[in-house]
Amino acid sequence: MSLPVRVRATVGVEAVAPEGGEEPLLEFLKAYKNAVQYVVDGIWGLDKVPSRRKLHEIFYDRLAGLGFRAHHASEIYKRAREVVKAVKENGALSQY
Repeated sequence: MSLPVRVRATVGVEAVAPEGGEEPLLEFLKAYKNAVQYVVDGIWGLDKVPSRRKLHEIFYDRLAGLGFRAHHASEIYKRAREVVKAVKENGALSQY
């Protein structure tokens, strides 16, 4: 049985808002955060953390379908893999 686990990562970002103000940037960052969580949720229950190549096969088309460009999609599943791998390898689950 796997129990739900919350992981919080804080990131400092300095950015210049594009034309049109900061709203489009904030919308993108929210979508990016949600996409990382989507991938984390998709691989969390697996016994082994998939390779980046396997993540590409599984998630690239889905992320591209959501409107992410190739380099964003790649960074999304790379980050999700880092999060899952770090939590599982460092025994952070034993705290819960």
